[in-house]
Amino acid sequence: MAPHLPLPDDTTSEALAREYAAARARGGSVMAILRALGPRAEVLQRFLGLSEAVLYGPAALGHREREVLALATSEANRAGYSAAVHAQLLEQHGGAGPADQALVDFARRLTLAPHEAGEAVADLRRHCSDEEVYDAIAVVGLLNFANRATLATGISADDDLS
Repeated sequence: MAPHLPLPDDTTSEALAREYAAARARGGSVMAILRALGPRAEVLQRFLGLSEAVLYGPAALGHREREVLALATSEANRAGYSAAVHAQLLEQHGGAGPADQALVDFARRLTLAPHEAGEAVADLRRHCSDEEVYDAIAVVGLLNFANRATLATGISADDDLS
């Protein structure tokens, strides 16, 4: 296994210290994914805004379906940290079911064979509205970005800051 990339902490910059303090206020800790985004507070701020909109904001797909996509994407990438986080969140929303297979297939295909994106979209449109497909694209895109950061930095739950 490659060496762990050093992760920024509260002493990296005042701006990052403020973001970490806000994360603690929201959830009690600084999740390692936030640290994996690096020392630039503006990158962390933009990621949090996009994550809020894509995963938790109003959307055609429900929160549970978006967690199905997030988990399937993380599993396809073999991103254990993200998969564990999203598996827990999915359970809080009732877990996955057989009707979710089209979402799982879409997430896997878009992640592992991005050159087949057109066909993956066409397949998903057999099960979902166009608005839901756009939501699915956003979730898979966001999670692929986040998964690349988790994998490149080598984070684990041990890298969360309390």
